[in-house]
Amino acid sequence: MEEKPTDEKTFEQYREGLKQEGMRLACFIRVFRLLHERRANRLEELNIAPNFFQTVTNALFSAIVLWIDKLFAPDSQRGLYNFLKFVEHHRAIFSIEALKHRRGLPDDHWLLERAEPVEYGTVEADREAIANFESLKSFRLRRDKFHAHFDKHFFFDRSRIDEEAPLTWSDLDKAMKLFKHILNRYSAAYDGEVFHVEPLNIDDLNYLLDRLHQTKPP
Repeated sequence: MEEKPTDEKTFEQYREGLKQEGMRLACFIRVFRLLHERRANRLEELNIAPNFFQTVTNALFSAIVLWIDKLFAPDSQRGLYNFLKFVEHHRAIFSIEALKHRRGLPDDHWLLERAEPVEYGTVEADREAIANFESLKSFRLRRDKFHAHFDKHFFFDRSRIDEEAPLTWSDLDKAMKLFKHILNRYSAAYDGEVFHVEPLNIDDLNYLLDRLHQTKPP
């Protein structure tokens, strides 16, 4: 008979899963943004294979829309809302005493002095932060009406999606900032560990474009 995981083990698995998906989203956003930024000084290199880079850009944007909605949607079975629900019902594992025991820390350790207890109000404040993130409505509309399913109105009028579900670079930054804030708040309370959730190997694209620039004939 399979043994039921402890609350601590469940949190650790949940945290790891969210961290992986947050890293995936961070990579999507960074490469997507970099492809736009490098048009300023590497447009000629991007135009060596314009269809490829346009396809990548479009695919990344679809992935960004889907991932932000998956992570923040109230009905997502393993998104941030469900994560906060787990935390709410298992606040005992985030107590300062639990942190002290888990890490084997002395009473005067600096980590205990900086630790903040996880209370119901703490969790509720993070729920409100998600609910008050206005741009999530745009991500959800884009997901439901175009990127995950086709709505006939948006299918025949592609400009309509930009009018009814506007997004900015700032919206992408805010989504990542809020994700990291929530993940790291409870990770720090649990065992003091925090994550940067930054994209990996982001210099790969810069290296490719700069090499193309250096080797092109005069």
